[in-house]
Amino acid sequence: MRKKPLFQGLLVILILIIGSGLSYYLLRTKPELPRRKPKPRIPLVKVIKVSPQNYRIRIEGFGTVYPLRTGQIIPEVSGKLIYLSPKLVAGGFFRAGEVLARIDPRDYQTALVLAEAELAEAQKTVAELEAEASAAKTEWQKILKLKAPVPPLVAKVPELQAAKARLEAARAKVAKARRDLERTTIKAPFSGMVVETQVELDQYVSPGMTLAKVYQTEAVEIKVSLETQYLPWLLIPGFNTKGPGSPARVYLRLAKEHVFSGRIVRAAAQADEKTRLLDVFVRVKRPFARKPPLLPGFFVRVEMLGQELKRVFVLPREVIHLEKGNWVVWIVKEGRLFKQEVDPIYLDKTRAVIRGLAPGTQVLVTRVAGAVPGMKVRLKP
Repeated sequence: MRKKPLFQGLLVILILIIGSGLSYYLLRTKPELPRRKPKPRIPLVKVIKVSPQNYRIRIEGFGTVYPLRTGQIIPEVSGKLIYLSPKLVAGGFFRAGEVLARIDPRDYQTALVLAEAELAEAQKTVAELEAEASAAKTEWQKILKLKAPVPPLVAKVPELQAAKARLEAARAKVAKARRDLERTTIKAPFSGMVVETQVELDQYVSPGMTLAKVYQTEAVEIKVSLETQYLPWLLIPGFNTKGPGSPARVYLRLAKEHVFSGRIVRAAAQADEKTRLLDVFVRVKRPFARKPPLLPGFFVRVEMLGQELKRVFVLPREVIHLEKGNWVVWIVKEGRLFKQEVDPIYLDKTRAVIRGLAPGTQVLVTRVAGAVPGMKVRLKP
């Protein structure tokens, strides 16, 4: 009974030895496959085929819209407000010369009547004295039969001078009374819009009190801060030209983008000491002629149109690099990369305007890791 398990164990050992030997033999006699050399990887790139063009420099900036002129509606005489225009409310639009408010004129009408009465009395007094003086002169010469000048006291010179002075004072009083009466009607000094009102109907007002704050709607301005490198490309009145400034486009983004035409009108008196930026002012005329209007307080994008450059090449800014003091681009020629030195004329954050390329040159726009001159590349279709 014990011989059978022993025999089975020896048989298993024998099978394992035979299997191991066979596996070793197959591994030793396995034919080796030939190793293939990896094919060199040729990058697939994108290029721009350049051609010369005329390019007008566009300098972009941002700023807030401000009214060209602000003001206050202020009475010049005191009294009770008996009329306020319906347009004298926040957001109300008014025309130049339009009546905005009225002050009770009755006291000023009375003052004018009294002043005119005083004027008439003064005129009467002067006329009477002139008649008396003329009669006195005639009597003096008739009685004394002298050719000598008539004495001032006989000719009533002092009385006449005093009467004429009172006459001029009366005339001035009438003129002031008329002006005060006219000032009870408060008119708009210009066409504009109301920012806020500070009075109510039947309120008593006095000279110097603010009835409303307003601004002129004839034009608005945008203050744009620029780096000094962009200034030579623009025409800025009072800064680098005596003529008109460069045109500009103002972009207002609401539900969609609205475009307004403007022009540079001046520069600030000094640059910012910390940022070294200089503010230029772009003016837009008739900002309310379109809907929606270009309201003060809006934040806008401004594109200023500078000089036009002839026969230049315009490339994306990222394709031009500064190497050892020289500006270069990568070009593709006969399927290989090469470096080409170029002459940059104008650079901003998105564009490079250059010279120094031949028409039809293929400029690389794809970033190639480890690029070296002579490297093979494939062009994207």
